[in-house]
Amino acid sequence: LADAAAAASSSTASSSSSSSGGFLAPLTDTLEAVLKAIQTALDKLKVPYSYGYSIIMLTALVKLVTLPLTKKQVESTMAVQSLKPRIEMMKARYGDDQAKIKRETNFLYEQAGVNPLAGCLPSIATIPIFIGLYRSLTNVATEGLLDTQGFYWIPTLAGPTSITTRGTEWLFPFVDGHPPIGWENAAPYLVLPVLLVLCQYVSSSVISPPIDPNAENANTQRALYAFLPMMIGWFALNVPSGLGLYYLANTVFTTLVQVWLRKLGGADVQINELGPITKVGTGRRMGQVASDDDVWTPSAAYQASIAADAAAAAAAAEAGAANAAAGALPGLEQQQQQAAA
Repeated sequence: LADAAAAASSSTASSSSSSSGGFLAPLTDTLEAVLKAIQTALDKLKVPYSYGYSIIMLTALVKLVTLPLTKKQVESTMAVQSLKPRIEMMKARYGDDQAKIKRETNFLYEQAGVNPLAGCLPSIATIPIFIGLYRSLTNVATEGLLDTQGFYWIPTLAGPTSITTRGTEWLFPFVDGHPPIGWENAAPYLVLPVLLVLCQYVSSSVISPPIDPNAENANTQRALYAFLPMMIGWFALNVPSGLGLYYLANTVFTTLVQVWLRKLGGADVQINELGPITKVGTGRRMGQVASDDDVWTPSAAYQASIAADAAAAAAAAEAGAANAAAGALPGLEQQQQQAAA
């Protein structure tokens, strides 16, 4: 999602290049210089489609540089997900008592040594980097360096639209059943967005956790997974193919990194040992097999806090009763004296 946010922010907010200034200008200029250096080196080695491969290589280099941040974010996410069965048991036990659920969940995070917000900063930190990468590619396209650069079936990485007139006028509206530039010219440029959408769907199916049908935002998650790939594909239709190639390369590298971290053991998820999840039918990763008689109980810290609250309430009630009795005593003595008289 961070990469998608970067793509969305870049496509909508960076219509002006970094040459117009901005706090990302130094990063953009650096990435642009690296891109040109890679392209020059590939040209000297007589590698064909040097600009296309330089875009792919720069995207891979940025992914490598941001890998520690990505790893930290994934490890935090996986740690929180590993506690989900226990949290679901709390919700089932306490029902609508959100205060108890929140308090016990906080204790659980503390006992497990997990910070649920630890993955936010690394994820946010990568967004400016990919916006800077996008803008550096935009600058190259604006300078006309991609005009004569094709990539296999793509006639030019600067087509079918341009940075200044970005849009889908080359494709819509149809004229006599074909795009304004004709199917023969449009078809090569349509392959990249189609590949991008397919890769996005494959990536989502491989690395996205399963959606809990009972979750409050289940429908929102389904809509997001269905809509996001189409949105990225639409972006690719509105920009030069060089930027579409960046989108595709970024999607592929993101998927590979996520598979390595989540599926192949690249992520080092560290949580404190909490013992087995002792409720029949609850999924877990490790621990002893739960028997039918095993039941989940609140944490010791939570029980201690409840006991302290109960003791405080009892002390307050006792003090109130004592004060009430003390206040009533003078009136009772007066009544007794009057009766004796």
